[in-house]
Amino acid sequence: MENNSPLCNKKFTKDEEIVICNKAINSYGNASQKIKAIEEMGELIQAISKSLLDNKNNVEEEIADVEIMLTQLKIMYNLSDVENWRNYKLNRLKDRVW
Repeated sequence: MENNSPLCNKKFTKDEEIVICNKAINSYGNASQKIKAIEEMGELIQAISKSLLDNKNNVEEEIADVEIMLTQLKIMYNLSDVENWRNYKLNRLKDRVW
């Protein structure tokens, strides 16, 4: 059953997110989902640009789309090491700003 509400109360666990993302990859194919990821990142860029000009924007929605696509990219590229890179870069940023 599909919920058409923009803000659904259902919270997904990380495992549920991975199952859903795997189903999307299997349903639409790797190439299609990689193109979709590029499109969603472009939409986020546009939303951020628009937010600089006026208060009406959909940055939150586009961030959510990109986060979902990032999960799919991690699955497709078998990128289990992303968390290590993320921690490294956060530590580097912390050192720069503290």
